[in-house]
Amino acid sequence: MTRTTQDTGTDTTGTHAATDATGAARTDAGAALHRLVEAVRTLDDDALRSPSALDGWTVGHVLSHVAMVGDALARQAELAARGETAEVYEGGAEGRAAGIENGATRSRDEHLDALGAAGARLDAAWDLTDRTGWDAPVTYRDGTVADVLDCWWREVRIHATDLGEVSTAQGLTPSATWGLSFADHLLDFLGLRLAEPVLVVRDEDEDRSVVGPEGVRAAVLGADDALTTVTGSAADVAAWLAGRETPTAPVAHRGGVAVDLPPLAPWPSGVPVRRRGPVRP
Repeated sequence: MTRTTQDTGTDTTGTHAATDATGAARTDAGAALHRLVEAVRTLDDDALRSPSALDGWTVGHVLSHVAMVGDALARQAELAARGETAEVYEGGAEGRAAGIENGATRSRDEHLDALGAAGARLDAAWDLTDRTGWDAPVTYRDGTVADVLDCWWREVRIHATDLGEVSTAQGLTPSATWGLSFADHLLDFLGLRLAEPVLVVRDEDEDRSVVGPEGVRAAVLGADDALTTVTGSAADVAAWLAGRETPTAPVAHRGGVAVDLPPLAPWPSGVPVRRRGPVRP
């Protein structure tokens, strides 16, 4: 089970300390950014101007967004360490849109500089948070700095797969880069997109879990068999919930009959963090 903001240890000062899960998320996010940066080093201007997998955005737009969201999330952690809060993006939605557009036309070296600077700022922010506590409040989803780290983990892992032909050529695909812990995290975070729970059966090990608006729990044999069953690899199921296409999409059945995959609600942006204890071992 992935960490929620309640699944944290407590130090002698009473502030929540980093857990193994927090450290793992930080490490994997750092690895994702490193892999993305190494891919960008190989790109020329034509590749940067090529279409991404996101409508209306070039590869340059995606890279601009990753760097910009990295800076914004680092700022959330920096302010939290001082007992302060502010909106995620300076200038709000308009400031975010303008910043992405301004950065989209950067050269390769400028993109590398922006991504490197964001990564360094995030590392410093996480080090600061290790000292001041991961449960400090932030405006992002009315959550804590632990939620900010989770957001960065999602942003860098997911958007590295959004570079269109560049992602495919560089091996930056969900099946190649989304490990089980990240896939489980996405199921927990994105279950809100489902109107009702589904039974997920994972190809890798036939693990059975119920995913839905309340998060993820272990399936109960017999009791949950009437649910729509979604079968596929961990990465493919997570990619479906994230609205990303994969060469081998998961399949759905209900009552033994093939059905369409359930419809998905919008991405849960701005939805307050769901606070609960762990529900799976």
